[in-house]
Amino acid sequence: MVRKTLVYLLLFTLTFQCLGSLGVLTWFQVNRNYIIRALCENRDKPEMQCNGQCVLMKKLKKLEESEKGSRSAATSKAEVTMVVSEMLHLQSPFPVHLSENHPSYGILYRYLYTNKPFLPPKII
Repeated sequence: MVRKTLVYLLLFTLTFQCLGSLGVLTWFQVNRNYIIRALCENRDKPEMQCNGQCVLMKKLKKLEESEKGSRSAATSKAEVTMVVSEMLHLQSPFPVHLSENHPSYGILYRYLYTNKPFLPPKII
């Protein structure tokens, strides 16, 4: 039960982390009239036709910087190298016999030198 809850919580968190910019865009579209009237820096200059885009760009930049900060915090980890000098000896349930020399390979292998390249058969 705890494991299932943890999985759903992680999925929920990762989903909203990926959809952060979508949330900002949705907030902008829903509150567009209020943003144009109250928050826009260029509300006194209607000829610029900003329509709140300046506020949207600031919010997206702020979101990107916060994501970049969280990424850099997550990637700033120390790398530790550990060397184990012991040999690992595993016991096999079946006897394993390895031979180093394989002289029989040279006997079974023949070279066929031809002057013509091999062409596969054509289907008519």
